[in-house]
Amino acid sequence: MLPMIYMALVDDDDLPQFEEIYTQYKQQLYGIAYKILNNEQDAEDAVQITFQNIANDFKKISQIPCNELPSCIVIICRNAALNIYRKNKKRAARSAYINDEIAAADVIKSCEDKAALMNAIRQLPDEYKDILFLFDLQGFSAKQTAKMLGLKENAVRVKSFRARKMLKDILNGGVSDD
Repeated sequence: MLPMIYMALVDDDDLPQFEEIYTQYKQQLYGIAYKILNNEQDAEDAVQITFQNIANDFKKISQIPCNELPSCIVIICRNAALNIYRKNKKRAARSAYINDEIAAADVIKSCEDKAALMNAIRQLPDEYKDILFLFDLQGFSAKQTAKMLGLKENAVRVKSFRARKMLKDILNGGVSDD
């Protein structure tokens, strides 16, 4: 890890001071990052990002008084860890959304009682019935469906997801698994 970070140092004379900071704070920073992320690899990434940021701005950081340096380094590490945490959280939310969408679509495809399915579709508001019929059942693309209904493509996808979720709730007796 260090050889890559060394490249960010402009002046080779800064190397001993940087190594001293690295040796002195790497374990403490790892602990801080791990408390935020609860994952070894992510904590190691946060520490690496921290030292990369320190190396990139080493001229400024080396000017910080000794009694303020630990606080500055901890702030850099905490921010790096929080950025990773936010990125992971967004990724998890996207994954959950995709899983919900797949589950809702599977309800339509796996419904063996076509009469119950059609009855459930009839219970949906018209705007959702139309999208469900065109986009999900007839297989038109989001672009084609949007053009036919005078909507935007994204609106078709969102309403399709909502329609499938409502349909799933209706078919499950009105009980949502949220």
